[in-house]
Amino acid sequence: MKANVARLSLFLLALTASVGAARSQNPSLHQTLRVKVNYTGAGTVDARHRIYVLLFDSNPMTAATLVDASSQSAPPAPQNGVSHIVARQSTPSKNGIITFRNIAVTRVFAMAFYDKAGTYNGHPDSSPGSPMGIYGVMPDKLESVDLHSDRDSQIAVTFDDSKSTP
Repeated sequence: MKANVARLSLFLLALTASVGAARSQNPSLHQTLRVKVNYTGAGTVDARHRIYVLLFDSNPMTAATLVDASSQSAPPAPQNGVSHIVARQSTPSKNGIITFRNIAVTRVFAMAFYDKAGTYNGHPDSSPGSPMGIYGVMPDKLESVDLHSDRDSQIAVTFDDSKSTP
């Protein structure tokens, strides 16, 4: 009995060590994406009325549900009809660069919006009626961004007041 407990303890110890080593060597945890945002609309962008960029693990325009997973240490498992927000950042400038570091997935979809009401509080859905833009062709042709562990990825999202969030 004691031998079985000792073997189980050693197995669990080895498993824990191997998972930790695999996680620390996971190149996807070191991926960086720079997003250049350019809002050409009429709104005043400042510390309260910011431009937000959200990164998703699947196309948010075709998903039935948006789930905020940005505070999770590991990427969520893919689910049919669900798009997870894997990262979110903002800039107080109409023309800003937002750098996302340590992205834990290898492909993302990017959406930007201008918080014209100044009320966005990080909930999964953006402020309704806010000017928005995507990386890709509006309204539903989001392009994915493949991330690389050996170099930074860069994209640009330009938008105005002609499209808005639902």
